[in-house]
Amino acid sequence: MNSDSFEIRLSENVWYTLPQTHFRQATDGTILPQETIVRVKRSDDSLTVAFECREDPYWQQTTHTEHNASLWEQEVFEVFISAGAGTPSRYLELELNPRNALFVGWIDNPTGEGDANTLTMVPYEEAGITHHITGTTANSWRGELRIPLALINSGQPEGTLPTLYRINFYRIILLTAQNDPRWTCNPGNASFGCWSPTLSGKSPRFHRPERFGTLIFQ
Repeated sequence: MNSDSFEIRLSENVWYTLPQTHFRQATDGTILPQETIVRVKRSDDSLTVAFECREDPYWQQTTHTEHNASLWEQEVFEVFISAGAGTPSRYLELELNPRNALFVGWIDNPTGEGDANTLTMVPYEEAGITHHITGTTANSWRGELRIPLALINSGQPEGTLPTLYRINFYRIILLTAQNDPRWTCNPGNASFGCWSPTLSGKSPRFHRPERFGTLIFQ
């Protein structure tokens, strides 16, 4: 599979490493200089996403520690996923930050542009997601999410076992040191990277599901 293909094919219990080792700017698809390594694996009941965010000297400035807080305000790794082949109007949003704080919610995005989203949080205790920060250095952090397929497939007809999904991965990278612990990311101090670039124009936006890649269980 070449680096221009945003399709993943997974055999059961086999790790697959994305060939794209550099995410792209959400705005225009420019390749980011920082490396982001992502591996995925499926079992009969879960999808595991392991990632490493490299060349990241400011990750330690992340201050959010509570689950289901506004993690996207600072450094974070994100997964959006939905069962089915079509462009989804409802999808699961997952976020993990360098402090091992987890965000889980369902997004209803009727316009496909993220300008009229409705968020339904999934209580942390009910999500069933196993998550870890698996290592850090002065310039990198890495983590892992084990996501139950029952959560991803929530809302599908009973007895349905989807084999095709729409998915995207994202990373927010702080680029300058911050003095205020309440800092928030913005286009002036951070990069907003996507595995499959959302091509959102002037302002970075992740919630453009027509730009999601494809995940196939084979």
